[in-house]
Formats: sequence, structure tokens, C-alpha cells
Amino acid sequence: YIIVDCGSADHPMNTKIRDWEPVEAKACDEYMKKRYGKGLNELYPWPEAYQAMHLMLFPQPWEIIHVECAGGEVDKVLNKRLIIGTFPWKFQYGESAFCRVVAFDEED
Repeated sequence: YIIVDCGSADHPMNTKIRDWEPVEAKACDEYMKKRYGKGLNELYPWPEAYQAMHLMLFPQPWEIIHVECAGGEVDKVLNKRLIIGTFPWKFQYGESAFCRVVAFDEED
């Protein structure tokens, strides 16, 4: 179960941003080669590993539950053990939904 406050748990250069921002992708590729000795395509083969989180971890057999674009008062619950409730909008045959995420803090 993961919750992130961004549009994808994937690295930004392993999403459509890579196509939409070719100048940034080139800069990222150069940085990765300099820093890690491997380029963008070596670390995130394109398109084979495109959105690896969505296409490799979230489907069966793992079926990792995830929430993206979480917002609100996240800063109030950082670095705490909590019980998390995720309450999705109910609709039939959907694969994703809007939801409300609630943190229950038993220490309070």
C-alpha cells in the first residue's frame, strides 16, 4: 500500500513527461550518465519499462493498492504510525476512483 502526493509513483522520466519534455529528458539523460554511469534508456528502457509501477507492480499477482495525488494535511501526519482508511467513490466496473484518505492517529 503506497500513497504519494504526486501524479505517479514512477520516476517522472518514466512517464509521458519524457515525451512531452524532450529537452528535460535529454538533460536528465546527461545527468544520469554523469552521476550514475548509465543513461535514461538503460535505467528505464523505453517503452518496455514505461510506467513500471502501474504496469508491473499494481496488476496481478501483486495488486499493490496505491493512491496518487494525495493532498490536504499530509504534513500533519509525517513520520507517524497511523491506521489509514481509503474510501473510494463507488462505481461499477471501474478500475480506479476518486477517494478520501483518512489517517486515524491512535496516539491523540
